[in-house]
Amino acid sequence: MEKRSLIPSQEQYKQTLTRLIEGGQLTCLVAVRMGCEMGMTRIEIINSRVSDLDRYHKRGLWIERAKKVRRGIKTMEDGTKKVVFEMRKRELPVNPNLYQILKSYINKDQMFILKREKGNFNNPFIPRYINHLYEANEIPWSTHKSRHFFKNMVIDWMRNNRQMDQGLIKDLLGHKKSQTESYGSISWDYKCDVIDKVFE
Repeated sequence: MEKRSLIPSQEQYKQTLTRLIEGGQLTCLVAVRMGCEMGMTRIEIINSRVSDLDRYHKRGLWIERAKKVRRGIKTMEDGTKKVVFEMRKRELPVNPNLYQILKSYINKDQMFILKREKGNFNNPFIPRYINHLYEANEIPWSTHKSRHFFKNMVIDWMRNNRQMDQGLIKDLLGHKKSQTESYGSISWDYKCDVIDKVFE
């Protein structure tokens, strides 16, 4: 179990992708790459819809249902207080290579990107399904470590190019930004440019 707590190296990542391709494990390949090259969580991966690829931007994946976040407290008519939650929504750039794989992998007759062989095609998998894919295909790191790999790759590229941008990292990971980081917005072209260079 200790082995699965490690963040993969670039070499280990490449070897794992090669093994999945050679073994014809395309669904696992897609799930691993979405985690490692887009920084997506399990819930984001399972809820990714076919119709949300290119929804707002070319090579963009809109995520309608991500993490549930607290948005304040509402006072009800009877005076009681109720915590208000909403699902975080965001759009992530898809690097050109992964984009081509997604376009050839997806089944347009199904609602969600990850293909179902059985069950209700209009329902997403449960988050544990991603863990099952990793375990069944002997992925030597945990699903959460895929996000760590993504963050490390982006930060390494930024350091090498002397252009650290914590606001962009938080934006790509869906983390809460500071008040200063929240001013303005990060252009889509800039996000794509960074991701394309990191994962070329």
